[in-house]
Amino acid sequence: MYDYVIIHGSYGTPFENWFKWLFEKLSEEGKSVLAPQFPCGDVQNYSNWAKVMNAYKGYIGKETSFVGHSLAPAFITDYILDNSLQVKNLYFVAPFYGLINIPEFDKVNKPFFIYKDMKRINNLVKSATCFISKNDPYVPNQLSEEFADYIGAKKIFVENAGHFNTAAGYTKFEALLEEMIKNG
Repeated sequence: MYDYVIIHGSYGTPFENWFKWLFEKLSEEGKSVLAPQFPCGDVQNYSNWAKVMNAYKGYIGKETSFVGHSLAPAFITDYILDNSLQVKNLYFVAPFYGLINIPEFDKVNKPFFIYKDMKRINNLVKSATCFISKNDPYVPNQLSEEFADYIGAKKIFVENAGHFNTAAGYTKFEALLEEMIKNG
């Protein structure tokens, strides 16, 4: 079983930003970590991403925690709800569940917003934590806060974090790792 699954966002890769650093840190601690590549661009949609996750579904269980950046929290939430997966913890970074008013992203992100009511997620996860930037150039702060409220997540606000990506200086993410260690 995987201890952690790290999922990138739109147009992303599993080893950009702080993902590779986190993968290595968790692996050094003896944790089993999955960081799959998901289809991007014109083939980026919920169905194609679910096909990728389905290949690993047998290795995800009650002791598996998910880490997701940007669009990934919407996908993770939908996937857990669709499959009634019981998992350990959710760690969402720059999360949103709805259009962000950037046409190139809204076009590929729109198929991921499946559910109107996500409260059932609370019955399927032990805890959820959302890291929210005060100055994200892509995701409006309000969307991150609303998403955290929808899923009953703890909110951690971070000043000057941008989109928690390399452009904002995030090649490491100590606060995220500390939160993960604290939650076990």
